[in-house]
Formats: sequence, C-alpha cells, structure tokens
Amino acid sequence: MNATLNRLGQLEARFERMRLDLQDCQRKLTQALQQIRDGQAKYTPSGGSGACTVYQVSGGLVIPAGGSATANVYALSGGTSTLVATSATVYNTYAVATTSGKPLTVGANGDGSFTVIGQSC
Repeated sequence: MNATLNRLGQLEARFERMRLDLQDCQRKLTQALQQIRDGQAKYTPSGGSGACTVYQVSGGLVIPAGGSATANVYALSGGTSTLVATSATVYNTYAVATTSGKPLTVGANGDGSFTVIGQSC
C-alpha cells in the first residue's frame, strides 16, 4: 500500500511540474504576442485601423520629383476619410512631380511621415 501511495505522490508531483511548465509557456507566448502587436503598432500612425489602411492626401499638392512637402493626411475607410496627420511630411520619390488637383495615395513610413505611392489619373 505504501508503494502505491508513494507512486501516486510521484505522479502528482510530476503533473504539478508539467502544469507549471505549461503555465510558463503560456505566459511567454502571451508576452511574445504583445511584443509583435507593439512592433506592428509603431509602424501605423495613430488614427489608422491597421497595416492595410489606405492613406490619401487631397488634390492640390504639387511635390517636385525627389522632393517633399507638408500636408494633411487622411485614412480612407468605408467610404469616409478621417484626418490622421496634420502637416505631415510627404515625400515624392518618383522621377516626376505630382500633379495639382489630383489626390495622392501615400504610404506610412513609420516615423510619422508618408511617401507617395500613386496619384489619381
């Protein structure tokens, strides 16, 4: 009888260690997930809804080839636009200037600035 109780105690201790190990793994996974979320968040300007947000600058902004300008940037979502950045720096890395009167599609750079990635026809 003592051998059975002894063996039962050993099994109970083993299960307790496994439970604690599993709990530790869960804690580490939760921390890793939060670090990933924090890392992604720093590349999305506030007011945007995520990595797939489309940003736009209203028409009227002419940026010379290789130059930059400041403008208000809007996030487009569900047919509405929401201001996400006021007087943000917008870079034009194209070999030609942008055209006045046509909206610019821009991408977030992660530092609060934006880069032109397209212009309406």
